[in-house]
Amino acid sequence: MRGHRFHLSRRGLILGAAAGLLGAPALAEGDAHDDAPRPAPRPKAPRKIAPAPAAAPISHGDPAVGLAPEDAMARLMGGNARYVADKATHLHLDPEYRRIVAGGQRPFATILACADSRVAPELIFDQGLGDLFVVRVAGNVVDDAILASIEYSVIHLGSTLVMALGHERCGAVKATIDALAGHGSEEDRDTKIGALAALIAPAVQAVPTNAPDRLDAAVSLNAAQAAAEIFAGSKPLRSRVLAGKLKIVAARYDLDDGRVSPAKREG
Repeated sequence: MRGHRFHLSRRGLILGAAAGLLGAPALAEGDAHDDAPRPAPRPKAPRKIAPAPAAAPISHGDPAVGLAPEDAMARLMGGNARYVADKATHLHLDPEYRRIVAGGQRPFATILACADSRVAPELIFDQGLGDLFVVRVAGNVVDDAILASIEYSVIHLGSTLVMALGHERCGAVKATIDALAGHGSEEDRDTKIGALAALIAPAVQAVPTNAPDRLDAAVSLNAAQAAAEIFAGSKPLRSRVLAGKLKIVAARYDLDDGRVSPAKREG
């Protein structure tokens, strides 16, 4: 990506939004859309009832359509709260729901996550089929292909929230720190791994020299950089953010306790 300096200058704006939204109280069980009361069934008419269609009403509500960004954040963080408390409800995994989303997808949020096998967005946010549009790449970095995928999820599928999600003890960030310090792995020679390091390097170089945990500080700054790249690199997404129709936030996942929290502004 070009213009790293220009992109990084927007980190404060995006992290400010993340801090405000992620600081909101998490939902304890379900969400406003899943727990909405169902109308009482009408009495059967004195005639033969036609068989129900294959896509019958489902147990966990219909796919989210047009959620406000704040509601999308509340739904996402409510799911993480359930996951952390070991009260996951495993929404939208039943056969009836699978048949419904087979006809089209309307994910309410887009997650740019690391490809790390321990970071599975559908699990850590307690969501199911059709709920999240997930883009994964080592180091949760942004290039043109990643940005195009995110744009597609917002413009064509209706996502109203984009989260760049870093995670504790990220191997890609650690490898970049080592490479910049002159301790790169010989096994990486003749691979394309350096392309990842080049995208992560600005975050590592921005870590304050007095940071108590250089790796963790770089993880947060790398997620913030990714969020800033998404905002600055896409005019359609930027326009939606400025119009209040989309939120782009940066967050950090804790491998030990499973909690998602705002990416820190500083080391």
